[in-house]
Amino acid sequence: MANGIRNIFLPFSALYYAAIYLRNFGYDKNIFSVKKLPLPVVSVGNVSVGGSGKTPFVMYLTEKVLSLGKRPAVLSRGYKRMTGDLIISCPGRGAEADVRMLGDEPALISKTFPNVPVAVNKDRYHAGLEVLEKFGADVFILDDGFQNRELHRDLDFVLTKSSLDDLSDNYLPAGNLRDLKKRFGQADVIVFTSHNEWNIPGDAISRRYPNIPLVGMTFMPFDFINHADQSCPLGLLTGKKVVAFCGIANPEHFFSEIRNVNAMVVARKTFRDHHWFDEYDIDEIFGGDEELIAVTTTKDAARIFLDEELAEEEEVNRIYALREKAIVNFGEDHIRNALAKVLGDVND
Repeated sequence: MANGIRNIFLPFSALYYAAIYLRNFGYDKNIFSVKKLPLPVVSVGNVSVGGSGKTPFVMYLTEKVLSLGKRPAVLSRGYKRMTGDLIISCPGRGAEADVRMLGDEPALISKTFPNVPVAVNKDRYHAGLEVLEKFGADVFILDDGFQNRELHRDLDFVLTKSSLDDLSDNYLPAGNLRDLKKRFGQADVIVFTSHNEWNIPGDAISRRYPNIPLVGMTFMPFDFINHADQSCPLGLLTGKKVVAFCGIANPEHFFSEIRNVNAMVVARKTFRDHHWFDEYDIDEIFGGDEELIAVTTTKDAARIFLDEELAEEEEVNRIYALREKAIVNFGEDHIRNALAKVLGDVND
């Protein structure tokens, strides 16, 4: 959004600021009640909308907790899904859920960790109790949970990109800030994420938050997966005619990664964030070119590959999803120590 257009929304940003200030004031002063689940809650969140890497980090934490011999469960709001009902997915233990009912991000997490319960509901407290009754767990991982003040959180990982530019932005809708700037300093661990080369934060950041551990992380291209969930090497698309498409908050991150796999990108197509694809979209993506290969993100692929009707479309066989792997550049001991505080002694 251009700066001139953003400025038009500044009065609404002031109203938004007032609303979130009063809400946070109510929780900070114990005017509003907070519910507490009987297990530790590890939250992953941010203070700015879109594109900070929350879903990949939730998946990283899930894998980390599993490696420690614990039984995690993931609680999510299920943004842009087709129902408001409580849905629990755990296909490895007999609980299948439709991707449109679950939401693309929870569906991707559930597909990746089929034995981990993934529950979606606006009321994460109720969802957590249902998970405990039906599946059991040792710890809850709360996806996009920093603004969920009504639920007690034992540990807050707050994500931002490769700098603190988020904190110089305006509040919604004139900017991308969704929470008070001062709340960034309430994080237990600050995680800097970037889809490009990592630059270690300077001393100014350490001086600003001297008591908060800092972690640097990147998400590097790992392989491609196809509609049958088969792994394919990154060299698969070398020299091939490719159309790159996605419906995510920051498409440029994805497009920059595709440029690095030596594909011959002939077209780029963007859809709105969390767009639910249909057969007409698939036809538009390929444009009738039978030699064209399409590549997208894992979140977009979840909305296609896990949709029973779309999965039957012949063109879907020519769609590949770029899968990324979380790489901790520095501060992995901070993650381990933070988890130990809520889970007890842990050994890698």
